[in-house]
Amino acid sequence: MRLLHTKESDAGNFEIKEFRDDNIPQYAILSHTWAEEEVTFQDMEGTRAANKKGYKKVKNYCSIARANGFEYIWIDTCCIDKTSSAELSEALNSMYRWYEEAEECYAYLTDVPRGTGAGDEFRKSKWFTRGWTLQELIAPSSVIFLDSEWQKIGDKSDLQQLISEITGIPGNFLLGDDLGYASVAQRMSWAAKRKTTRIEDLAYCLMGIFGIYMPMLYGEGERAFIRLQEEIMRVTDDHSLFAWRSTEGHGGILATSPAAFANSSNIIPTHSSNVISRPLTLSSRGIRLSLRFRDNEQQGSGLAILDCTEIGKENKRLAIYLRDVFLTKQDFTREQSSTFELLDLGDINLSQYPLMDLYVRQWRSIRNRNEGNIEKCAIKLEGVGEDEVASCTIYSHSNWELHNGLMVTTMVLPANGILGRLLVICKDGNSFQLVLKKCGRFLSTDIYNTFEADTKPPQSPIVPEQQQHERDRIVSVLGDGRHVHVAIKKRILMLHNEKHLMGVVEINYLTTLQGLWLQHVAVLEGDIKEKTLLSHAAGRGHEAVVKLLLEKGAALESKSNSGRTPLSWAAQNGHEAVVVKLLLEKGAVLESKSNSGRTPLSWAAQNGHEAVAKLLLEKGAVLESKDKDYGWTPLLWAERYGHEAVVKLLLEKGAVRESNLSLAARLYRLHHITGTRQLSRYF
Repeated sequence: MRLLHTKESDAGNFEIKEFRDDNIPQYAILSHTWAEEEVTFQDMEGTRAANKKGYKKVKNYCSIARANGFEYIWIDTCCIDKTSSAELSEALNSMYRWYEEAEECYAYLTDVPRGTGAGDEFRKSKWFTRGWTLQELIAPSSVIFLDSEWQKIGDKSDLQQLISEITGIPGNFLLGDDLGYASVAQRMSWAAKRKTTRIEDLAYCLMGIFGIYMPMLYGEGERAFIRLQEEIMRVTDDHSLFAWRSTEGHGGILATSPAAFANSSNIIPTHSSNVISRPLTLSSRGIRLSLRFRDNEQQGSGLAILDCTEIGKENKRLAIYLRDVFLTKQDFTREQSSTFELLDLGDINLSQYPLMDLYVRQWRSIRNRNEGNIEKCAIKLEGVGEDEVASCTIYSHSNWELHNGLMVTTMVLPANGILGRLLVICKDGNSFQLVLKKCGRFLSTDIYNTFEADTKPPQSPIVPEQQQHERDRIVSVLGDGRHVHVAIKKRILMLHNEKHLMGVVEINYLTTLQGLWLQHVAVLEGDIKEKTLLSHAAGRGHEAVVKLLLEKGAALESKSNSGRTPLSWAAQNGHEAVVVKLLLEKGAVLESKSNSGRTPLSWAAQNGHEAVAKLLLEKGAVLESKDKDYGWTPLLWAERYGHEAVVKLLLEKGAVRESNLSLAARLYRLHHITGTRQLSRYF
């Protein structure tokens, strides 16, 4: 340890002397906030020190300490050789002990004017906002506060109540009580509003508070605070370490900053005397904890009950939200990290939730160089080669194209909306639907066990705050227990010799089958108005998709809100060869009526689809079926829209014209509704 002699040498400078740990003399120590031109160790060893602004601080402090009987002092600016990373790391790990062993600590508050005492200026001093001054306040047994002109304001014991109000630190810990009696969350909360020049120092300045020693790695960023928490887990099983709240939403169980503990000053641990849980351990899968897990209504989500509570609420237990990543009750991420719950032990029976060994991801940085809006969306079927993807794709909407085994969007992505629907048939008989959405800068996905168009997903989708991590994924369990894993990643890929920032949706189906698991896949457009995918595909003539849906048991007579069936939609759009015949062969009801009483023949006649009308008539469609709104038959619909070929066909098949009187009334209705008399030539 280096100390500065408080008496000037014959040469007019202050000498620095190094001492072994077993031979350190009594010394005073300075606590301050750094300013411009602080004097370094190299300055003091050379001749530049007196020319720097910070030299006045050194000289005044030596004068104060010498006047109070101290031959040696320690100042962080000039008693550490910061050009040596090894020495700097040793010093930072030793600093709490050095302040603790000092005979006196002088806290120099440069922004508190002389004569203002412990008033508003004292309360607002920058000294109370800096990270390193926290340990410099707590560790020494005595702290004397000095104003900008080195005049005494008071000492820590006299100002204890005021300092406690300013810092949130209970008075007993200011006066030397064992910090082990404060929970991890409480100690973190003391630093929640403090700042440091370098982000790593937010962790390094707390090492002494927790009795932690670890190497300094400047450049690691917020990873330093993660390392600090991992070291804390090695010396305590206090679950309040996980009792933090933040809107950052990185999916980990560890916070990335003390700021996340700003509202955790009242969190304390609880310990069940009759339950022995495993110690906290760290592995490649995450942090292993023994916790009670309470499922909620959303599959894969629930509350992990921690062994901690709020002060004065010993009959409650704090619980945080976790998501079961693979739906195996083993691997979890934290969700809804901006909140936690307090469960009343009077309302729940803890024995209903036995202790489980859970692995919870500790942290993943949300900072990514691939920021910004994604330009394309791509689908990757894991374990399926480029040729297999092409051969298994039975339909792909024009908004998508195949490129090197990927299904890639061709259109300009909307700011928000559904990009497409992926229908997947697996070789083992399972099937699922994936709905891809864009939410601002992020992609989200829902997994359905059915091929309905408006059903709710059986589990929560990945939401934007979770999608910022490369390995975040959603998992769905199909009927036989097989898992579908979907991971969303941001990747920079080349497409047609141009670079694009893509959202890549990786789909992995876990099966016991050897080799290729994919049988068929179809990519539909996203914005589907019909209630069922069968109605949608039938109305657009997607024969392969219709066949696929029928093979998977799609309901032939499923009706839209207007009462229309898939056959009705297909007949309206004239898809005779591709869909209408197929639906009829599968047993579609020929005379299915919509809410307005219209039949498939009525829709075909209105739109002039002669071949469809002929096919329906051959199957026995009723010629004189009338709708409820106007009482029109298929013949009148064909007449109204001028489809002469259909009119001729219907007449040949025996359609009945009404009497002249009825015809006049009919034409009046036509004119009243459409404003046209163009059909008079048919009568």
